[in-house]
Amino acid sequence: MNIDVQYHRIVLVRACPGSAGSRLALERIERWLGASGTRLLAFFHGAGVDHAATDEPAAEWRRLSGWHDVGLEVCSGSWQRRHASSLSPPWQLSSLVAFWHRALAADEVICFGRWHER
Repeated sequence: MNIDVQYHRIVLVRACPGSAGSRLALERIERWLGASGTRLLAFFHGAGVDHAATDEPAAEWRRLSGWHDVGLEVCSGSWQRRHASSLSPPWQLSSLVAFWHRALAADEVICFGRWHER
């Protein structure tokens, strides 16, 4: 985890895999890919961390990470509460502190999912 990396646009994904919010988050990242020189980050929190543990939704996010260098970070606290396993690349554990640090410096931050979504 490198907090010093400057991301221009960040998507906070709190929506569970397969939900409308999840699909909208993926579509937003894909739309943002057209802006040259823009560094993108998807941060998964709450129910959103389940994206890193499921095959089908995770494949779409891994594609974005591998082909377009989109950062994929998972909230360490949410992950540890929901899963006993470790993450595999390109997923990386991060913290809410790191997320907010980056969000304050980003040009745009958008959230998909609700705070109480489980």
